[in-house]
Amino acid sequence: MSERAEFLASFPPIQSAIKVYGDKQGMRIQLDIPESEMAEAVSILQWRERVLRVTIEPESDGSGDSRTSRKIHI
Repeated sequence: MSERAEFLASFPPIQSAIKVYGDKQGMRIQLDIPESEMAEAVSILQWRERVLRVTIEPESDGSGDSRTSRKIHI
């Protein structure tokens, strides 16, 4: 497996999807990964105790406006 995983995901519709800690520890995020993306996403399991570099960008819907909301069906 390569040292890179790229897949589509979304924040789950729960209040705790993004948590910001008040004691300056940082923040925690959760992602929903659809079944169609799991083959690629499963590779992150081998990196559980490693520091990761994360790049996140909205998926474009082709209209040129990346702000458009788009849900992933899990």
